[in-house]
Amino acid sequence: MSKPGYTKSHSQELVVAVVYSESLPFYSYDQQTHSEQGLYTDILRYIGQSLDLEVRYLPTARNKIDQDILEHKADAGFIARKWLASPNSFVLSGTVFSYNHAFYGLEQPAPKTDVLSKVKGKSVCLRENYQYPELTQWLSAGMISPIYVSSHTRLFELLQQSRCDLIYTNTYRATWTIDSRNDQKPVYYLGGLGEKDEIPLAFSPEWAQRMPEVNAAIAEMHRSGEMQRIINKNVGLMAINEP
Repeated sequence: MSKPGYTKSHSQELVVAVVYSESLPFYSYDQQTHSEQGLYTDILRYIGQSLDLEVRYLPTARNKIDQDILEHKADAGFIARKWLASPNSFVLSGTVFSYNHAFYGLEQPAPKTDVLSKVKGKSVCLRENYQYPELTQWLSAGMISPIYVSSHTRLFELLQQSRCDLIYTNTYRATWTIDSRNDQKPVYYLGGLGEKDEIPLAFSPEWAQRMPEVNAAIAEMHRSGEMQRIINKNVGLMAINEP
C-alpha cells in the first residue's frame, strides 16, 4: 500500500501525489489485493523503469497536491500548469496526455445547435476544488447554475438521479464511465468549449537535473505508440467526442 513519506531528489524512489478519492480510469487502489491500477500507474511504470526508479503513490486531497510537492512529501503529480497556484515553483515535464472537457446530459441534443443553446439555463454539476476558467463568463452571467460535488463518481450519480441537468467533466473520465457503468438512463455528449487540457507531471525543483530523462521517456512513449496503447487500455477504445 502507498504510504505517505518525505522524499529527496537523489532517492531511487519517485513519490507521486494522487487524489485520494481518485478512481478509474486514472488511479485506483484495491484494499483487498493491495494493488494499484489505472492510467497513472501504467504511465509511471514505464517512466520508473526508464529512470530506474521505484514508483510510490501518496494519496492526498485535490487542493493539496502542489503543497505536498513543495513540502517534499511527494516528488510530482499529474497537474496542468493552469491549475497550479505558483507554476514557477515547479518543474514541468512535457505533455504526458491531453483531453477536453465537455458537457453531458440525459437529453439527446437537437442537431446543429451550438453548445450554449444546449446548456443555457441548466444546472450543471461540477467538481469542488476544481477551477473552470473557461466557464467563468457563463457562471458569472448566470447562464448556467453550478452544483458542486465532492467526486467525479458523484457527478454521474447525481445526473442519473436528475439532481442536476448536466455535468461537465473531462472526456477521458466520461468515456470510461459511460462505457463501464451501464446506467439505466443513456448519457449524451453535448459538446465543449474547444479548450484542451495538456497534462504534464509537475515536479519539485530538486528534480530539474533529471527532467531530460523524464521527457525522453515521455517522448519515446508517444513515438512508439505506447502512450496511445495505455490510453486505449484504460480509457476505452470508444471515444465519446461526437454526438
